Amino acid sequence: MSGFLLRIIINAVILVLVVVKLPGIFVDTLGGTLLGATILGLANAAVRPLLSVADLPHTFLNLGGFTVLTNIFTPLMVVKTLPGVQVSGVITSLAGVLLMTLCSVTLSKVIHDR
Repeated sequence: MSGFLLRIIINAVILVLVVVKLPGIFVDTLGGTLLGATILGLANAAVRPLLSVADLPHTFLNLGGFTVLTNIFTPLMVVKTLPGVQVSGVITSLAGVLLMTLCSVTLSKVIHDR
């Protein structure tokens, strides 16, 4: 459980850095950013594995291409549910999602629950 909490905290820091560094993403408050990071951490811990199991037959058919869509869809779903989050363009949105996905996958590989 401590690994899960550590991943949520590190995801929060990464999300703050993404919001600060990417010019097209805006969050109203720091609390909104932390709430977004918490929801993103929960989605990555609970929703993404469920989607991965659900898309397993499609993964075999298209050689893993559907997994990329799953990794992009999960953070976009979180962004749509958060009030006060504004994304100005598609390129910025994809860049932010891909950066958060890479960081989240790396965290999941490095930090394991005991």
